[in-house]
Amino acid sequence: MGDARERVRPASRPASPGWDPEDAAEIVRLRARKLELAEVLVCHPYSTEFAPGDVPAARAALKHHRERQSASTAS
Repeated sequence: MGDARERVRPASRPASPGWDPEDAAEIVRLRARKLELAEVLVCHPYSTEFAPGDVPAARAALKHHRERQSASTAS
């Protein structure tokens, strides 16, 4: 077969030089914030009001709560 490093087809452009230190730090900061927000969402007391199988649907309903609220006040 040949060397595992051989490409099936040649790269269409050269490899990126990567992120500068500021970009890398920002990515680390954003990933940490994403984990914080995920923890807040998963561990929020609202989730304890539902059976485990119903929690995803309850979270999805929250996404559209404001839309429904403004539609009901507009009528």
